[in-house]
Amino acid sequence: MADKMKRGINAKSVTAMVIFGAIIMVFVFFGMPGQMGAGVGSVARVNNTLISLADFQQEENRIQQYYQNLFGNQMDFGSQRQLLRQQALENLVRMELVSQAAQKSGILATDAEVRDFIVKDIPFFQQNGMFQKDFYMRYIEQTRTTPANFEDKVRKDISNVRTRALFELATQPTAVELKKIQDLRAAKINVLFVKIDSEAATKALTKEKADAAIKALDEALVKGDEAAVNAQLKELKATWEETGLVELGSETFPKITSSVATEAVFELSKTEPLLKRLVRDGNSKYVLKLKESKVEEVKTLEPMSAEMMQKRRGDGMFEAWINMFRSKSHVTMNTQALQLN
Repeated sequence: MADKMKRGINAKSVTAMVIFGAIIMVFVFFGMPGQMGAGVGSVARVNNTLISLADFQQEENRIQQYYQNLFGNQMDFGSQRQLLRQQALENLVRMELVSQAAQKSGILATDAEVRDFIVKDIPFFQQNGMFQKDFYMRYIEQTRTTPANFEDKVRKDISNVRTRALFELATQPTAVELKKIQDLRAAKINVLFVKIDSEAATKALTKEKADAAIKALDEALVKGDEAAVNAQLKELKATWEETGLVELGSETFPKITSSVATEAVFELSKTEPLLKRLVRDGNSKYVLKLKESKVEEVKTLEPMSAEMMQKRRGDGMFEAWINMFRSKSHVTMNTQALQLN
């Protein structure tokens, strides 16, 4: 089955996925002043492969250009230099780990795919839609690399993207799973809640009175005594709010900013609408009650729902896979490179 999936992802589809990153890489490297000079030596070892100082410098430049495009002059690269270098070093180590894991699993890029990517899919090497060898060689010269090294990077890019795509294909949701998602989209609930801020309650009542009221509120909730709950809420000057109808499968609820409280929402039921405990999240405390639940017909599931689910699952499996490979690998980093001028 894995072989079928590998054949199903052709060179063109893979290069299309990495073309944006490749273009950025090409444009960034041209004319960028070196932070540390060309240098020789290595900044890391991943099993038997060394990561060169030149690659490290290029990756640092690429990341800096990326953030510069995002934030312009707002970002102080001088003070953030070490963080940029840490990210560059980790990126290179991770890319090499993925490449080695992919190679070990038989997920490879052919010479023809590498050639086609360079000749057809990098606009910077083209003029009037035709590949210009002198443009390519100028890039090679200015970036102080060799055709073999550049082609090796392209080969790794293709195999890395292909690997991630294979995980997404392997985690395509089944019809049963999609039906469950559709059912969750159909089910909606409206939640009543009260948020109590301990510091605000202390300022309003004094610490002793606030602590006593919160303790009494907690006891009333355990007993399920709504009259006593409302009395203590009045004492705390806290009022009920509601979320409005929200899909049961939603990861967040309007106005409820606490993930702890959001998780507690799923403990509510029609038979016991009032949650019999006070939900604590730091200085905030929540009282929760189910106001309404209903099922609305959902005829079809939006295509994006399945795609997002597939991507999340694929990403999760990919991360677990590469982390497992990393745990079995020998990785060393030259942290002195982070301090170079």
